[in-house]
Amino acid sequence: MFVNVFANNTTQPQGGGFDFMTLALFVIFGLLIFMMFRKQKKVRTQMEEKAQSMKERMHPGTQVMTQFGLFGTVASVDRDENKVVLELSPGNTATVHLQAVSEIIEPQDAVVPQETVVPNDASALTGDDQRSAFREDESADEALKRLNEEQNKDNK
Repeated sequence: MFVNVFANNTTQPQGGGFDFMTLALFVIFGLLIFMMFRKQKKVRTQMEEKAQSMKERMHPGTQVMTQFGLFGTVASVDRDENKVVLELSPGNTATVHLQAVSEIIEPQDAVVPQETVVPNDASALTGDDQRSAFREDESADEALKRLNEEQNKDNK
Protein backbone atom coordinates (compact mmCIF):
# COMPACT_ATOMS: atom_id res chain seq x y z
CA MET A 1 0.00 0.00 0.00
CA PHE A 2 2.85 2.45 0.77
CA VAL A 3 4.47 1.54 -2.50
CA ASN A 4 1.35 2.48 -4.42
CA VAL A 5 1.08 5.85 -2.66
CA PHE A 6 4.61 6.80 -3.57
CA ALA A 7 4.17 5.54 -7.11
CA ASN A 8 1.07 7.63 -7.62
CA ASN A 9 2.64 10.84 -6.17
CA THR A 10 5.72 10.91 -8.42
CA THR A 11 5.33 13.05 -11.50
CA GLN A 12 6.86 12.20 -14.82
CA PRO A 13 8.22 14.96 -17.10
CA GLN A 14 5.82 15.78 -19.90
CA GLY A 15 6.85 15.79 -23.53
CA GLY A 16 10.43 14.55 -22.99
CA GLY A 17 11.92 17.69 -24.72
CA PHE A 18 14.30 20.44 -23.56
CA ASP A 19 13.04 23.22 -21.40
CA PHE A 20 14.19 26.84 -21.86
CA MET A 21 16.67 26.81 -18.94
CA THR A 22 18.54 23.78 -20.25
CA LEU A 23 18.77 25.31 -23.72
CA ALA A 24 20.00 28.66 -22.29
CA LEU A 25 22.61 26.82 -20.22
CA PHE A 26 24.02 25.06 -23.29
CA VAL A 27 24.07 28.32 -25.30
CA ILE A 28 25.92 30.21 -22.54
CA PHE A 29 28.38 27.33 -22.11
CA GLY A 30 29.03 27.28 -25.88
CA LEU A 31 29.62 31.07 -25.95
CA LEU A 32 32.01 30.81 -23.01
CA ILE A 33 34.09 28.15 -24.76
CA PHE A 34 34.05 30.14 -28.03
CA MET A 35 35.27 33.31 -26.26
CA MET A 36 38.04 31.43 -24.46
CA PHE A 37 39.40 29.96 -27.68
CA ARG A 38 39.15 33.34 -29.41
CA LYS A 39 41.13 35.05 -26.63
CA GLN A 40 43.82 32.35 -26.75
CA LYS A 41 44.13 32.78 -30.52
CA LYS A 42 44.56 36.56 -30.19
CA VAL A 43 47.23 36.18 -27.49
CA ARG A 44 49.07 33.56 -29.56
CA THR A 45 49.13 35.77 -32.68
CA GLN A 46 50.36 38.76 -30.66
CA MET A 47 53.17 36.67 -29.16
CA GLU A 48 54.16 35.38 -32.62
CA GLU A 49 54.22 38.93 -34.01
CA LYS A 50 56.38 40.12 -31.12
CA ALA A 51 58.80 37.21 -31.56
CA GLN A 52 59.00 37.80 -35.31
CA SER A 53 59.72 41.52 -34.91
CA MET A 54 62.33 40.78 -32.24
CA LYS A 55 64.06 38.29 -34.56
CA GLU A 56 64.15 40.91 -37.31
CA ARG A 57 65.61 43.57 -35.00
CA MET A 58 68.25 41.27 -33.50
CA HIS A 59 71.63 41.70 -35.15
CA PRO A 60 75.22 41.96 -33.91
CA GLY A 61 75.69 44.94 -31.60
CA THR A 62 72.14 44.91 -30.17
CA GLN A 63 71.79 45.10 -26.38
CA VAL A 64 69.49 42.31 -25.11
CA MET A 65 68.23 40.72 -21.90
CA THR A 66 67.57 36.99 -21.53
CA GLN A 67 64.68 35.40 -19.66
CA PHE A 68 66.95 34.66 -16.72
CA GLY A 69 68.10 38.28 -16.37
CA LEU A 70 71.43 38.10 -18.20
CA PHE A 71 72.33 41.31 -20.06
CA GLY A 72 74.65 41.27 -23.04
CA THR A 73 75.43 42.40 -26.55
CA VAL A 74 74.63 40.16 -29.50
CA ALA A 75 77.87 38.95 -31.08
CA SER A 76 76.31 36.63 -33.68
CA VAL A 77 72.95 35.08 -34.56
CA ASP A 78 72.50 31.61 -36.08
CA ARG A 79 68.85 31.43 -37.13
CA ASP A 80 69.18 27.91 -38.60
CA GLU A 81 70.16 26.42 -35.22
CA ASN A 82 68.27 29.04 -33.12
CA LYS A 83 71.42 30.14 -31.28
CA VAL A 84 72.61 33.56 -30.20
CA VAL A 85 76.12 34.31 -28.99
CA LEU A 86 76.04 37.07 -26.36
CA GLU A 87 79.05 39.04 -25.23
CA LEU A 88 78.50 39.53 -21.51
CA SER A 89 81.70 41.46 -20.89
CA PRO A 90 84.77 42.04 -23.06
CA GLY A 91 86.10 38.60 -23.95
CA ASN A 92 83.32 36.74 -22.09
CA THR A 93 80.63 35.16 -24.30
CA ALA A 94 77.67 32.86 -23.75
CA THR A 95 75.63 30.90 -26.29
CA VAL A 96 71.90 30.81 -25.58
CA HIS A 97 68.81 29.65 -27.43
CA LEU A 98 67.14 32.29 -29.57
CA GLN A 99 63.92 32.02 -27.55
CA ALA A 100 65.82 32.69 -24.32
CA VAL A 101 66.25 36.31 -25.42
CA SER A 102 63.20 38.02 -23.96
CA GLU A 103 63.80 41.71 -24.52
CA ILE A 104 65.79 44.08 -26.71
CA ILE A 105 67.15 46.98 -24.69
CA GLU A 106 66.62 50.28 -26.47
CA PRO A 107 69.36 52.87 -25.98
CA GLN A 108 68.04 55.74 -23.92
CA ASP A 109 68.96 59.35 -24.30
CA ALA A 110 71.67 60.40 -21.91
CA VAL A 111 70.27 62.43 -19.04
CA VAL A 112 72.14 65.68 -18.64
CA PRO A 113 72.30 66.55 -14.95
CA GLN A 114 71.12 69.99 -14.04
CA GLU A 115 73.49 72.41 -12.43
CA THR A 116 73.46 71.94 -8.68
CA VAL A 117 73.06 75.09 -6.61
CA VAL A 118 75.10 74.98 -3.43
CA PRO A 119 74.05 77.49 -0.76
CA ASN A 120 76.77 79.47 0.99
CA ASP A 121 75.46 78.71 4.49
CA ALA A 122 74.09 75.70 6.39
CA SER A 123 70.44 76.73 5.99
CA ALA A 124 69.86 74.05 3.36
CA LEU A 125 70.65 71.36 5.91
CA THR A 126 67.79 72.31 8.23
CA GLY A 127 65.05 72.23 5.61
CA ASP A 128 63.60 75.48 6.93
CA ASP A 129 62.58 78.26 4.66
CA GLN A 130 64.43 80.74 6.82
CA ARG A 131 67.92 81.40 5.48
CA SER A 132 69.35 82.53 8.74
CA ALA A 133 68.36 83.03 12.35
CA PHE A 134 69.53 86.63 12.05
CA ARG A 135 67.47 89.32 10.46
CA GLU A 136 69.07 92.12 8.55
CA ASP A 137 67.51 94.86 10.66
CA GLU A 138 68.63 93.57 14.09
CA SER A 139 71.93 93.34 15.86
CA ALA A 140 73.49 90.18 17.26
CA ASP A 141 72.31 90.96 20.81
CA GLU A 142 68.74 91.54 19.64
CA ALA A 143 68.80 88.28 17.68
CA LEU A 144 70.03 86.31 20.72
CA LYS A 145 67.34 87.84 22.89
CA ARG A 146 64.62 87.04 20.31
CA LEU A 147 65.84 83.45 19.87
CA ASN A 148 65.92 82.86 23.64
CA GLU A 149 62.34 84.16 23.95
CA GLU A 150 61.22 81.85 21.11
CA GLN A 151 62.93 78.87 22.75
CA ASN A 152 61.33 79.64 26.12
CA LYS A 153 57.95 79.97 24.44
CA ASP A 154 58.41 76.53 22.78
CA ASN A 155 59.43 74.87 26.05
CA LYS A 156 56.33 76.02 27.94
